[in-house]
Amino acid sequence: FPYTTLFRSRVLMEPRGNMMLVGVGGSGRQSLARLATYMAEYECFTIEITKQYRMIEFREDLKRLFSMAGGEGKHVAFLFNDTQVKEEAFVEDINSILSAGEVPNLYGNDERIEIFDLLAADAKKDGIEETPGAQWHYFVERCRINLHVVLAMSPVGEAFRTRCRMYPALVSGTTIDWFQQWPADALTEVAVRYLEKVETVEEGVKVAIATVFAHVHLSVSDISERMLV
Repeated sequence: FPYTTLFRSRVLMEPRGNMMLVGVGGSGRQSLARLATYMAEYECFTIEITKQYRMIEFREDLKRLFSMAGGEGKHVAFLFNDTQVKEEAFVEDINSILSAGEVPNLYGNDERIEIFDLLAADAKKDGIEETPGAQWHYFVERCRINLHVVLAMSPVGEAFRTRCRMYPALVSGTTIDWFQQWPADALTEVAVRYLEKVETVEEGVKVAIATVFAHVHLSVSDISERMLV
């Protein structure tokens, strides 16, 4: 656990360091990603899905994300999981971020001027020419350096394989980390921690109950694999 978290933190601290965490739900992908982000002293950015959330809202969130990373120069980890894909166009935009550092046609001319004003002081300090082309290139490069995409994906079903084929930057533009099944000792330890707060159970019985919890969890996985075959 400490080693894997340190590994993810080191990936995030690299310029253009992006990750794809592959594992089933409940394997700790998002929790460890948030912990790694905290260790790197970055900000964690994620979207909030609602019934009305569509492409317009997603693009507005991306604008806020780019303003933080490219405009304000903050290091930001964009945590995105496959349950948030309400439209496949979301993944297409993320593919563009990973491959080119920007989303085509995201900003209008007026919005670009606002971006240039936001980074004007840093651009002048770095000796960037005061032309739209030079300013925009500077903005995109800052986004590519400061923005770190962290994808939490499940390998179950056809969706993951299809997206990897359709959007190659998901593979070529990220460091892939596979989340393996939790061992029995780790499951037992987590169960013991939760049972510590339960006052109605005797201390000597808590370990036995935690062992049962771990056994049930692992046996369900084993039976599921047998049924799949």
